[in-house]
Amino acid sequence: MMKTFKTITTQELTTLVCDGCGLRATTEGDYEFQEFISIEHHCGYGSIHGDGKRIEIDLCQQCFADMCGGTLRITDNSNSITEDNENRAQSILKYSHTLDVICQSKTKARQLKESSDLRLAASDILSKNKIANKKELTVALKRVEQLWDTQFQSAEGIELHQLADLICAFEKKDWDSYFEEGPLADDDFMPDRLSVKSTSTLDENNTARGMLASIPINTEVDDESSRDSALADNALDETKQYLLESIANTMHKHPELRLGQLLINAINLQQPCPEIFHIEDNVLADTINQFSSTTEC
Repeated sequence: MMKTFKTITTQELTTLVCDGCGLRATTEGDYEFQEFISIEHHCGYGSIHGDGKRIEIDLCQQCFADMCGGTLRITDNSNSITEDNENRAQSILKYSHTLDVICQSKTKARQLKESSDLRLAASDILSKNKIANKKELTVALKRVEQLWDTQFQSAEGIELHQLADLICAFEKKDWDSYFEEGPLADDDFMPDRLSVKSTSTLDENNTARGMLASIPINTEVDDESSRDSALADNALDETKQYLLESIANTMHKHPELRLGQLLINAINLQQPCPEIFHIEDNVLADTINQFSSTTEC
């Protein structure tokens, strides 16, 4: 018995490069490879119309949508335009949804990928329950900012607090220290940051401070008489005038307090909310005056 063999060479496609944007995708895990659209087409019908030359082009979905998205038609398996109205409507709807996904800008797609990568990196940190280096600290801070901006209140809220605890542990600080009135950063924080005073080239005359400095001030105006005349011009009833005078006098004695702080200190917050929001003007004025006299003692 005699056997005869022949050698057959086979090729396997492993890499595609988009002819539009240059995106490179391989079979080794790149999902874009499966979504490439390759077109092979004979041009024309004879020597006048292209002489049967072939056109070959490989496009990623983004470039395909940019180039062809506005001119595509929905066809059935026989490559004829669908005539059935119901099926056509369903096909158009399905096509519209698919194209909407494809046509997302590459910037948005990149942002979604970065957000997903950040979430996965933060998950790895939480699984170890420790921040090991500055790189992981940066990941944790970005994820906390992301969670804080979106105001997660459910399971992600637990993630926010866990990451915050790990950040505090890595920086050897407690959470309350971030909200103290003092400087929020150490002197060695961002040592190469720019000094606003040293690099500022603004002419002080063009700033608000410089412009206001040139306005003459009338030192003969009495603040109390000016306030009283303003109240009189507004024709307020005695109760409201009494209330405004009480507020003004107390704020004059306690310039360090803002109006909101003054009211919070004067009103007993142990009262039920309806009583606080429906307090009469004369009662509020007496309360503010009482607070002012108490703090003087």
